[in-house]
Amino acid sequence: MSVFMSFIREFFTSKKPAYWKIRLLAFLAVAGPGIITGTADNDAGGVATYSVAGAHFGYQMLWILILITFMLYITQEMGARLGVVTGKGLGDLIRERFGLKMAVVLVLIAAIANFSNILADVAGVASVADIYHIPRLFFVPACILFLWTIILRGNFNFVQNIFLTSSILFFCYLANGFISKPDVPAMVYGSVVPTVQLTRDYIFTATALIGTTLTVWGQFFIQSYFVDKGVTKEHLKSAKADVFMGAFWTDFVAYFIIISAAATLFVRGIRIESAGEAAMALEPLLGSIAKHLFAWGLLNAALLGAGVITMGTAYAITEVLGTERKVNASFREAPIFYSIIGFCLFVCTLLVFIPNLPMIFILTASQALNTIILPIIFVAILILINDKKLMGKHANTKFYNVLVWITIAFFIIMSGTMLFLTFFKF
Repeated sequence: MSVFMSFIREFFTSKKPAYWKIRLLAFLAVAGPGIITGTADNDAGGVATYSVAGAHFGYQMLWILILITFMLYITQEMGARLGVVTGKGLGDLIRERFGLKMAVVLVLIAAIANFSNILADVAGVASVADIYHIPRLFFVPACILFLWTIILRGNFNFVQNIFLTSSILFFCYLANGFISKPDVPAMVYGSVVPTVQLTRDYIFTATALIGTTLTVWGQFFIQSYFVDKGVTKEHLKSAKADVFMGAFWTDFVAYFIIISAAATLFVRGIRIESAGEAAMALEPLLGSIAKHLFAWGLLNAALLGAGVITMGTAYAITEVLGTERKVNASFREAPIFYSIIGFCLFVCTLLVFIPNLPMIFILTASQALNTIILPIIFVAILILINDKKLMGKHANTKFYNVLVWITIAFFIIMSGTMLFLTFFKF
């Protein structure tokens, strides 16, 4: 984060514009993996969580997003640094350091957790079909086939540009936030003054905000995507700035989702359980444009999330197996990589047509797996990134290790609390 801020400061104060033009071009050449990974955290499940937070608790949880931004940057920066310095994905490094058996177990559990998140995103696509009264049987397969074709047929730059364009389209939610005309004093107060309610619903929702952002798939994807892009340690500063921008952008968008729900639904006592319900509830309050912006944003978020999480899953599995896993590769060159992506997308498409599919249970089980495995992944990353032989001068400092351990401990406490409240209601 300090790297990014110094970059901005020097950019505007330097008397050598030619030098900074080169630096800016170098950054733009590296940028992408961090922004895409961060933005994909705002997938269909994330949009639903933020909408519920705003509708049920108004502006009271905005301060948590600032905390989450730091947590997201700290964890994903380590993944990016590992990938850039070593030139290897997280699955590769875990297999080499901890053995094949350990790597297989961790990746299989991660794949199961990821699969339920992909299912939630495909269900998000189905929700958009419901909003516009379009037959799911036509709309969902068409969208997923479009996504699959982009990943399968496009080269790395094409796929990255599509994902980056998708990240920009999250401006829909910023527009919705302005349309909703939020209570600015209450918004500022909720952003800077921590407010905590010792109730089950408040704690559950607050922990869900963290759980939807810090994910297993995110750690695998960001590291592998930097490697796949070919970013080297000479451009590590630019990579760190990219990660910070991704962490900032994802929570900036989440901020506007919360305030749009707070300014419209919370003040009228309207409670919701999904992003689709939020979109429908906004129409009579703010007009059809608000509904359309929210629905289009949900579709964009769901497709980006489905694409990125399936790729993250494919990266992790193929790294452990030691097979080809580049987006630039053809299906013939990387059949396992693309088959995993296709399997996840199309099986989830079939599952959303099952009547009364228990999505709440599936997402809860996914969160439970994420809570169990993510601390283990973080510890593995810490061991790897503190290995001087592996990282050299790019290993963690003692201060950075303290920050990471605080982040891990906080995540375990909050996620464990959410699971306790889920399974032991009172």
